Amino acid sequence: MKVETLVQKKIGDYKPKGGLDYTARFFLALCGVNHPDVKRHAERVALLTEAVAKRLRKDTKAAFFAGLLHDTGKLILPAELFDGHDITAEEYARVKEHARAAFEALKGLHLFVALCGGLHHALYKAGYGLTVDDFPKNWSPATIKKVLEISMIISIADFIDAFMHRKTKIRDGSGAAAPDLRGMLKTKYPDDHQIIEIALKENKW
Repeated sequence: MKVETLVQKKIGDYKPKGGLDYTARFFLALCGVNHPDVKRHAERVALLTEAVAKRLRKDTKAAFFAGLLHDTGKLILPAELFDGHDITAEEYARVKEHARAAFEALKGLHLFVALCGGLHHALYKAGYGLTVDDFPKNWSPATIKKVLEISMIISIADFIDAFMHRKTKIRDGSGAAAPDLRGMLKTKYPDDHQIIEIALKENKW
């Protein structure tokens, strides 16, 4: 089954509450207009995040939809930033806006997913996006932990997919200490080797 078809099937099968299925389909439709590479990336990250969450016995529905919508903020940016060219420092500064933009766009609709979108680049050294101050003050430690766990899976899945499919050079310096994907991941996420190994094994798209 094609990735696009599989993702659409899962959106329907999960039957999420609060219109999350409509949001997901609308996001993919918008991506298809002017950001086709972002669309394909989001679909692959959703499937990989879901697969890793299943292996770790985490919430697969939350992982799938948060993975699918993690790059919502890219829709406000020019498509040329994601066309595969080696972006400049100024362009990269603009690209980094997408994490917080995802949070701002989704927080009034799907707060859990919004937080994951805002955090997926903030969970490693020199990362960017949301901070702990962005969590609702009344949330329980268990819910915050769940957001952080899903966000970490998304972050690693996102990095793997970017390495495998994106032509644009990765500019965070993680390749300096290791030239291969596994080495880069272990440098970037030194405390998350279990997730790394599962994600590398489950990466089929």
